[in-house]
Amino acid sequence: MQATHFPRERHSVMNRYLCVAGVGLCLALGFASGRFVERKHPERNNLNAARASSSVMADFACDHAPERDWYTVRGFFYQPGKTLYNADWEYCPDDPSQQRVRITDANYQKVFFQYVNDEVLRLEMLDLAGNHIPQLLVLTGAAGTGEDIDWHVIGESNGTLMEWKVPNYDGPAEKLLRRDEDFCCKDWNFHLQGNEILLAEGIYRENDGNCCPSAGGVLVRLRPTQNAFELVSVVRISKPEYYRWRDKGFCINCSLY
Repeated sequence: MQATHFPRERHSVMNRYLCVAGVGLCLALGFASGRFVERKHPERNNLNAARASSSVMADFACDHAPERDWYTVRGFFYQPGKTLYNADWEYCPDDPSQQRVRITDANYQKVFFQYVNDEVLRLEMLDLAGNHIPQLLVLTGAAGTGEDIDWHVIGESNGTLMEWKVPNYDGPAEKLLRRDEDFCCKDWNFHLQGNEILLAEGIYRENDGNCCPSAGGVLVRLRPTQNAFELVSVVRISKPEYYRWRDKGFCINCSLY
C-alpha cells in the first residue's frame, strides 16, 4: 500500500520543501562528480576511519537540531501487513551534507530504524519475494571520491520489522585479486535486476587513476530468501564488462512500487 504522505507541522512550507529537494539534487550531482578525482592509493581502513570521524562531527550538530527543523524530502506509508509505518527521507538544515531515513510508527512516536549519511540515494518499496508483500530499500552514500554506499533491506516477519541479513561477499571478492591488485578506494556499484541484487566493483593495478580501474572487476549476485539474501556467485569479470555494469542503471528489469 502506498499513499500520499500527510505532512507534519514542520513540512507545511512548500518553498522549504522545494529548496530541500534542490539541495538533495545538488548533493547527488556532487557525489557523482567525485568519480574523476585522481587516486592516491589510500588504505581502505584509513578512509573508512576518516569517514567515521566526519560522521560523528556531523551527528553532533544535527543531534541538537529540534525535530521541527528536519524537513521531509520524500515520505510515504509502508504497510507490509496489518501495521502501518511511515518511511521518511529527511534533511538536516544544521548540516547541508546530512540526510537520514527514519522508519517510524504511524504516529511518529517510535523509531524502528534510522540511517544517517551524507546523502540518501534511494528510498524505495520492492517486492523481492514476489508475493505482493513489500520490503523497503534504503540506499545511502558518503560524499567523496570513494563513492561509499550503504544499503539496507527492511521487511516485516511475524508482525516485527527486521533488517534482512546479508552474507559476506567482500571476503570471497578479495580472494579473486592477484598480488599486484586491489579495490582502491571505491565501493560496490548497486543494481537491482529482477528480484536479485547485483554488485560490481572495479579492480585496480598500481598505477591506475582513481577513475579508471584497468584490471576488470568482480560481480556479486545475491538472491532473496526468507528475510535474508543468499550468495549466488562471486566472479571476476573483464574490463569492458565491468564498465558496462558501472554504467547500468539502478533498476534493471525490475518493478518498484
